[in-house]
Amino acid sequence: MNNKYKLWVTLSLIAVFIIGVAVGVFGDRWFLDKKKPVPRQRQEPFPTLEVISKELQLTPEQEEKIREVFKRSEERFQAFRKEVHTRLTELREQLKTEMDEVFTPEQEKKMQELMDRYMRQRRREVPERRNDTSPTPPEKEKKGE
Repeated sequence: MNNKYKLWVTLSLIAVFIIGVAVGVFGDRWFLDKKKPVPRQRQEPFPTLEVISKELQLTPEQEEKIREVFKRSEERFQAFRKEVHTRLTELREQLKTEMDEVFTPEQEKKMQELMDRYMRQRRREVPERRNDTSPTPPEKEKKGE
């Protein structure tokens, strides 16, 4: 009788342990999966023409006028991007010139190698990010680099 009792206690402990492990593993996965943020599609910063037309019930004439407004705005945005790019290029060149005045010729050469290495790394990483998040096609952005 004593052996049966020991066997029953041992099997019960093993069963409780196995159930605990199973609940821990599967419960943890279930609980953590519920807590993970659901990846959402990137929302446009401004409603599209289709959304505006649907929500406001625009007439075809209104749609066409809004399309023209969007087109004019896009042209202004492109001009602004070009202006910003030009100004940033000027500022970068000014920064480099001022830094080069401080460096020795050897340091200047090492700095150029360092910048080249960083730019190569950036070019490898940036296209991936642009494909994921940028509303502007990469062809347009490459012109602005």
